[in-house]
Amino acid sequence: MRRYHPAILWGGILAFLLPFLVYLRTMSRTLNFWDCGEFIATSYILGIPHPPATPMYVLVGRLASLMPFGEGVAHRINMLSALFGSLATLIMFLLVLKATRSWGASAVQGGTRLYLRVAGALSASFMLAFSDTFWGNSIEAEVYSLSAFLMGLVTWLILDWKEKADQSGSNGKVLLILYLLALGVGFHLGTILIFPGFFFLALLVEKKGFSNIELWVVGAALAFFLGSTILHLPDLWMGGGLLLTLMVSIWLFSTGKRFPLAALAVFVLGLSVHLFLMIRAGHDPGPAINEADPSTWENLLAVLKREQYPARSLHVREASFSFQLNHFWGYLWNQFQMPFQTRLSLGSFFLNPGAALTALPLGLGVLGIWQQWRREKKVFLALFIILLVNSVGLILFLNFTNHEVRERDYFYTPGFYFLSLFIGLGITGLLEGFLAEKRGKLQSSLIAALLLLLSFGPLVSHFYTHDRSELRIARDYAWNMLSPLEENAVIFTNGDNDTFPLWYLQEVEGIRMDVRVVNLSLLNTDWYMRQLRDRDPVLPIYLDNDEIAEVATHYYQLEDGRILQPRDEIINRMMMNTQKEGWYTRPYYFAVTVPRESLLPWMEYLRMEGMVYRMTLEKGKEQVDLEKLRYNLEEGYIWRGIFSDWGADGSEQGLSGEIPRFPVQQEEPFYLNATVIHLIQNYAAAWSRLSIEMSRGDEGVQDDQEAVRAMERAWQINPEFVPAMLYLPYLYGQAGDSLRVGLAYDTFSEKDPQDYRFWARYAQYLETLGRHEEVVIALGRIIELNPDSEAAHISLLDYIVSFFPTRKNLTAMQTRLEEYLARNPKSEAIRERLGLLKEGMQAGQGVQGER
Repeated sequence: MRRYHPAILWGGILAFLLPFLVYLRTMSRTLNFWDCGEFIATSYILGIPHPPATPMYVLVGRLASLMPFGEGVAHRINMLSALFGSLATLIMFLLVLKATRSWGASAVQGGTRLYLRVAGALSASFMLAFSDTFWGNSIEAEVYSLSAFLMGLVTWLILDWKEKADQSGSNGKVLLILYLLALGVGFHLGTILIFPGFFFLALLVEKKGFSNIELWVVGAALAFFLGSTILHLPDLWMGGGLLLTLMVSIWLFSTGKRFPLAALAVFVLGLSVHLFLMIRAGHDPGPAINEADPSTWENLLAVLKREQYPARSLHVREASFSFQLNHFWGYLWNQFQMPFQTRLSLGSFFLNPGAALTALPLGLGVLGIWQQWRREKKVFLALFIILLVNSVGLILFLNFTNHEVRERDYFYTPGFYFLSLFIGLGITGLLEGFLAEKRGKLQSSLIAALLLLLSFGPLVSHFYTHDRSELRIARDYAWNMLSPLEENAVIFTNGDNDTFPLWYLQEVEGIRMDVRVVNLSLLNTDWYMRQLRDRDPVLPIYLDNDEIAEVATHYYQLEDGRILQPRDEIINRMMMNTQKEGWYTRPYYFAVTVPRESLLPWMEYLRMEGMVYRMTLEKGKEQVDLEKLRYNLEEGYIWRGIFSDWGADGSEQGLSGEIPRFPVQQEEPFYLNATVIHLIQNYAAAWSRLSIEMSRGDEGVQDDQEAVRAMERAWQINPEFVPAMLYLPYLYGQAGDSLRVGLAYDTFSEKDPQDYRFWARYAQYLETLGRHEEVVIALGRIIELNPDSEAAHISLLDYIVSFFPTRKNLTAMQTRLEEYLARNPKSEAIRERLGLLKEGMQAGQGVQGER
């Protein structure tokens, strides 16, 4: 048995254990937004997530869900990412040692060199572990830490094979590599992008257990597989190509060259994990979550090829390449962010210490590329191709737009992983360079200590933004949407963030299983329509399979430009059938996250209840169920992580305590990312709506103080929430709180001095106080910000004529109106008032002397 140096053993323990402990401390105890809820739910019930369906993740996630530790299913499955993320950092440690081992021809030898290699490997591991994207993927239910572990392991096997390629049995290691790559497709399709690096390395290795012709046959087979699944090339070409490589492999086998056929066999064996999808989808009635229904060979291939998502052309750029490159650079710069991000003035120069420190890892990565090229060119070629394919190659292939619905940094996780490897190589090469100098041991040891310390910079910089240990907003968001619904309700949702958390709550926690969640994005597909028709709780669609297939093709453009989609037809059918069977037996709701344009056909029949609109048979404008809205917000909803005065014990209860009064605001208990901030604006909108309804008193309920408190809640959720900025000062004035009126206007004018709507509200408030001169100033500010505001020009004219009708003021007003008409010649109201103003000035009516 091979014995390892204690430095390597302890280094490996640290490379795994320290990231694992940090991940356990910062990981989410429940689900987060985006794919987490779906992955947790499908792992727990052995369901089928969105294409390409990640069957290996589901199976491993199911095992994790059964473990006897953690705070619940979600916590245990999140822990799976933490475990594999830490294993990936351990593999990084071993990769740096493996790659630098081939630098043995260096003149610098001895025990010190081993310690320096360990220092370089540890630095790379910690840089990776606490980098922005990798850390984020390692503390929630996602596929990327598992995929990264497998990619790192396969790369280590490739380097190990290269060392022993001329030995007996080396082909077995290549077959293991191919099997793991195919198995890794079950985690993430991108795992296979390791193969190009191996392919070119194997071409350069002269003594090996197979010929280059055999390698080309295997490479061609994988190229056809990638062309079909990733590039969406024509099935006829790809199928024909695969068949041809199979025939050539069989012919070679007959001549004694067994490697190609064996390679294809183990690759297919690895891919066979996808048969789980067909078996599970074929169950009757099947899993509760069965996306794309891969119960047939045709559907299974469609899932693997992600046909549900439109392919983007590689030739027509969705955004300029320079934009896409800058987009990637922004993600890259954030990976190894260092602390001390502050701008220091040095005379006429400025220095940001944090930015300078952040540039060091990137520079060390470039140094590592050069060091590997200088020391071992064959290994360099393999590693550099892997890096290139997973960075620049993905920029070209993914072809992102300049308006993606979310940040896409996770797609580049493999690229950041292999850049960390080159950072480790750069550090090792740098330390060896110093070791060769006079007093080299002391210098290299000191620099090694400093670079190890530097590798903890991302940990310090990213800890606050990556601590999700108390973040339960996504889970509570689903609760707040589901729990108030009537029995046997149907709720239409829009996308991932208002669907996956609901699936999680139902399938994992067993809450509100009577409610049918209907995703509008999926409702345009025939397989989803069939599932809604067949699986409990069934919906009244009443179409056979052929009719559903026909409806799924129905897209019509209306006169107003809107597109009538299949989902609109299905929704109409369901509601019409429900009216016949008894409208109140099946309540219909739309989540407030559904875009307004999607709600247009039913808008006049929707009644707001908080996080949902309820479909009614009564027509009206902006309907609100005030009683339910008020109860949900004040009693029914959970506010953990949003309001600090909400039940600290975490119990599911309503609000308690006093609202921090304006302008005092609570400090955020933890970091809220852009997705969370965006989604909780729906809460702010609901509180704002309650406030407006309470101030209007349309239903006989008017309470100025409650209106103020509700708007303060909206402002607490989002200090930039425009309705709060516009209405809160007015509501303070209506409630007789003149002190807070002034404070509010002072605060909001500083926050957004360019919003003319604020100045319009301010002018109205000043008018109620009779402060006419300030009203004129405010109206002038509106015109300055919005020169084409007809209402502001008319109001300013009325004020000048009524309170300050000096000839100088009237002449200036005449000039303003003439300039406005020059820009807006169709404004009859301004033309009429300009005429009256001129007549009055000529007659001297109401004109005062100069003041």
